[in-house]
Amino acid sequence: MGEGDSSMRRYRHIQAMTVALTVGGCDEAVVGFEDVTGGEEARLRALHDNGVELNGTRFNGTRFNGAWFNGARLISASISDGLAKSNLSDWSLVPGTSMLQAYDVKGVWYRGADLAGARLQWLVDDGGNEPAAVQLSIVDVTQSADRPDIYFTDVDVRIDEGKWDSLCSDGEGDPTSAIVVPGYFDSVTADWRPDEHGEIAFACRGTAAGKCLEWGYRMWAEHGGLSLADHYRACTRMVRADYCGNNVTHTENGTPIDVSDGLSPAILAPETDWQIEAKWGPHGAVCLNQPRKLAHTRAAVIAECEAAGRGTLPPCADDDPGEHGGLLISQAEPS
Repeated sequence: MGEGDSSMRRYRHIQAMTVALTVGGCDEAVVGFEDVTGGEEARLRALHDNGVELNGTRFNGTRFNGAWFNGARLISASISDGLAKSNLSDWSLVPGTSMLQAYDVKGVWYRGADLAGARLQWLVDDGGNEPAAVQLSIVDVTQSADRPDIYFTDVDVRIDEGKWDSLCSDGEGDPTSAIVVPGYFDSVTADWRPDEHGEIAFACRGTAAGKCLEWGYRMWAEHGGLSLADHYRACTRMVRADYCGNNVTHTENGTPIDVSDGLSPAILAPETDWQIEAKWGPHGAVCLNQPRKLAHTRAAVIAECEAAGRGTLPPCADDDPGEHGGLLISQAEPS
């Protein structure tokens, strides 16, 4: 294998590295690897763009510590005020928000925008001759004007001595911010999973992972006493038209859908008289009419879901989101 092949392999390997931070009072954190694929900023409006991307980050869902684990080792996490550098540990989220926090050796907490300038560095062993050095830099943190529990974190990444790049990109490949969330995204099923060992993931704005948060389905929140975690899962399936819950999408970026739910009061209410496409639960569609893209027939999707072990999807009969156990409704003009 030539030097160019080795460099490309390393780049692809590092692209698949996931990033999460340890939550709570334990010092341990682990780095894992996932391959989560990388849509435009989600605007809170009546009609919503959908897209094929679950997420747009090179690193998604990581835990880290000082020991080797799955080929990566955290070397340092620090912040500098220009005069002195402070090591940071015990990374977590401020409860009920997506605000990242950590504290230094003196017990001083850094929260949100306080973390601008913080850098984290790993060594990643991709099977080559030498481990690659990977750095993350928190550039800025801003609060959402629409949902005060959401914070947008701008993060840059650099591999070895290469150039700094935005950690997140949207469906057009343009840099975008991340929303830090608890848990991680399963690379095989595309399911969001709650944290088990303090995982924290970066959900990129403009992708399904980020859009559903900005639309209001924040997995850490409750609405009328009901956890929104399953609504979030249902939303990410819906945005990507992952009818069978098998991480296979049936849409194109920019296809408009009208989204509504059965919550009281509703987070999103229907705004059109478009036909009902599907109703959604955390594992995909629970009923299906004509898919939003005419290239996919209802019969073909039903056959796909049966092959995936989901059984036969019935047609959607009315505008009740709860029919067949659904949580969300998507309406569309098939195109």
